[in-house]
Amino acid sequence: MTADSAVSSINNKYYRGATIYIRAVKIERDGEQYGTYYQAVRSYREQGKVKQEVIHLGEHQTAGEALTASEQEIGVLQTTRPKQARKLQAKLERLREWTREEQG
Repeated sequence: MTADSAVSSINNKYYRGATIYIRAVKIERDGEQYGTYYQAVRSYREQGKVKQEVIHLGEHQTAGEALTASEQEIGVLQTTRPKQARKLQAKLERLREWTREEQG
């Protein structure tokens, strides 16, 4: 990022409860908006302090959309970029774990 660029968090959307929510992040440079990406954010307390874990969802506004799209992408990546496919698979497993915790 350059000195003239900024990332701002807006439009927090909660995902089944208060511990996991979807954060929309708008990317602006020189006062012009270049796009929006989404993050799943899990908040928790550790030794009295609030902590956050973040999973990048890219252009997908919900965890479900990201899971579906990423599963398809993994199939393509396994033949051409296996290391990237493994990283994406690990991210999906974390996201599935989070959504299971929220559901029950």
